[in-house]
Amino acid sequence: MTSPDSPAAHSDALVDAVERTRKSYDQTPYSSTPHIRLHPGRMAANARWMGLAGPDAATGRVLEIGCASGGHILPLAAAMPAARFLGVDLSPVQIEAGRKRLASLGLTNIELRAQSFEEIGAADGVFEFIICHGVYSWIPEPLRDALLRVIRERLTPEGVAMVSFNVLPGWRVFQVARDAMMLNARFLADPTTRAERTRELFGLLAEKSLDKYTYGQFWRHEAKRMAAGGDAYLAHEIFEEDNAPETFIGFTDRIVRHELIYLSECALAANNEDSMVPEGAASIRALARGDELAREQYIDIFSGRAFREALIVRSARADAIRLAPSLESLESFHFIPGIDLEIRPAPDAEDHFIVADDGGGVTIRGAAVAESIGRLIARLPRSSRIEDLAAEDDEGRLRANVLKALTALVVYGHCAVSTLPVECAVTLAERPKAWRVAANDARDSDTTASLRHASVRLEPLQRLFLPMLDGTRTRDDLVAHAIELAERDVLHLNGPEGRITGREALASRLGPATDRCLACLLRIGLLVEG
Repeated sequence: MTSPDSPAAHSDALVDAVERTRKSYDQTPYSSTPHIRLHPGRMAANARWMGLAGPDAATGRVLEIGCASGGHILPLAAAMPAARFLGVDLSPVQIEAGRKRLASLGLTNIELRAQSFEEIGAADGVFEFIICHGVYSWIPEPLRDALLRVIRERLTPEGVAMVSFNVLPGWRVFQVARDAMMLNARFLADPTTRAERTRELFGLLAEKSLDKYTYGQFWRHEAKRMAAGGDAYLAHEIFEEDNAPETFIGFTDRIVRHELIYLSECALAANNEDSMVPEGAASIRALARGDELAREQYIDIFSGRAFREALIVRSARADAIRLAPSLESLESFHFIPGIDLEIRPAPDAEDHFIVADDGGGVTIRGAAVAESIGRLIARLPRSSRIEDLAAEDDEGRLRANVLKALTALVVYGHCAVSTLPVECAVTLAERPKAWRVAANDARDSDTTASLRHASVRLEPLQRLFLPMLDGTRTRDDLVAHAIELAERDVLHLNGPEGRITGREALASRLGPATDRCLACLLRIGLLVEG
């Protein structure tokens, strides 16, 4: 008889856990979307920001562990034809969905496989970029070390890997929701029924629990957010049997045992205590006493951060890491501002300007610097390099000041850096042309990826027009087509008094709607030049 503590028993338990996970994702596939922060160009730039020679994103090999249906790497493969991509996932159902999309796009630089990450070996070669999003915290303890071993073995000497994980102590708050969900659904096997009952419970808790206590306040704040998650979010984020958060220090201690070290978060602003916890930044620095790992841990404690996207590299590179970028490295970056970034004069300070989006702002000084940042915004949705923003001056003073302003925008989360440009249309052509991924996706789905590698939810008119935008049709052609569909009762338009009919009335509604649609497609990066 096998002892419960024997290796064989542990092995059987792991096999059962893997099979349980495979069935779970087959039954309820996970929403597979692009993760803008996990673009190889951004990962390489973050390494360069930290003083390392980042790998060449344009031609690198990229491995995604837990790729679902390839929602992250398929658009990358389309945008980066000289790079090579391998995605692996336990779920054959998810992989088959990804392969259908791959075939419709005609991509040849990407492979999707239904397999365990433990099956990735020497025959697969090595990779400049390894992405593991939403896996580490949701696998049994022994498999976490196996995952890190695979990353160490398959990562090139100059490569960069990303491992996301749920973080303590902040995630402990969500344990309240997990406990409530598990108790409520313990007798329900069907994932859809479990999700429905969970949303019902959350609504009741938000309404009925006493908000004079911390418990009630939690439900007031969190119930709507969690209830809005789809069935896949609830099934895999919360209901998974293996769901173990970890402290930042525990994670860094573990990766060191695998000859790996922590580099930074994918969003550089997430390493900045002044951005994460403005009121507590000075206290964090005082408590850390110059220890960088302690500073990161105190950011988690003060902010209540519950999730990290950690970039890791081989530990042999530790001595080359630095915390502030050099001027030379700044000059090499492509700067990608937030799509809603704006600049305006500061109300109470002459010659000062505020650069801001919905997440707050950064104050810069000087009209010439403000003019350069204005160019950065005017070039959206494209990226910009310093030569696009500031002309050479005799002493380099303007460029230096613009780079300081850009650095502030990066460390406060209003701008990202990449080693690759974002190239898309910035003015509306007479005959617009859609990015082929968006045009292809719009035929079968209401979601796609932009050329900025952002996830986009498509509205009905956008879905109608995107497959038509092949560079041969004008705006008037689109309006005429939409009117024809409305007259044939394929497209329905409603106004305050009900259904809109008649060619003139349809034209008066569809003309402005088409203009808004095209302007939006341009702004979010779904149109290409010529």
